[in-house]
Amino acid sequence: WEVKKLKYIILNKLMYGANESAEEENKDNPRYIRITDIGNDGKLIDETFKSLPPEKAEDFLLTEGDILFARSGATVGKTYHFKNYNGKACFAGYLIKASSNKDIISSDFLYLFTKSGAYESWKGSIFNQATIQNIGADKYAYLDVPLPPLNEQQSIVHYIESECSKIDFKKARTEELIELLTEYRTTLISEAVTGKIKITED
Repeated sequence: WEVKKLKYIILNKLMYGANESAEEENKDNPRYIRITDIGNDGKLIDETFKSLPPEKAEDFLLTEGDILFARSGATVGKTYHFKNYNGKACFAGYLIKASSNKDIISSDFLYLFTKSGAYESWKGSIFNQATIQNIGADKYAYLDVPLPPLNEQQSIVHYIESECSKIDFKKARTEELIELLTEYRTTLISEAVTGKIKITED
């Protein structure tokens, strides 16, 4: 595997988003993605939808596979993968866009790398050098990214997605069981204190 700086594996220079206020909610216009729209699961939050007029959004439109990096605040370092979105979207100024060079790196692989311990360690090293938690394009450009051959990248992505799918299924099933047990506990207490079930002493 090679290791290359982020700036050498993207199509264009890292780009800051639009400095526009989020006021309108027109579903016919491009969605205006801000840091606060990105949930902890990496997905967009429907309830926070805002949009920009096309003329303000046009220079900041996202294309399939683009990755957004948060550059400041409590969520600095958080990433979002623009993939399978139904419609147009643009991004706000506290986010930085990276468009991966598909001849070198899969956007899926790059995004998954930003969820790794190695990425977290890199963020920590940046924070140790400054009193304010902020990672600008100048710092992201020098992020070291491991670079397996493309076919191996695809295999790694497939493996991770397959294993995570199993974990998500087990998590969902466990949450269902917890909910059922919680309901049973509530019912049991209610019936016991209202005399609906008979309690006998040993």
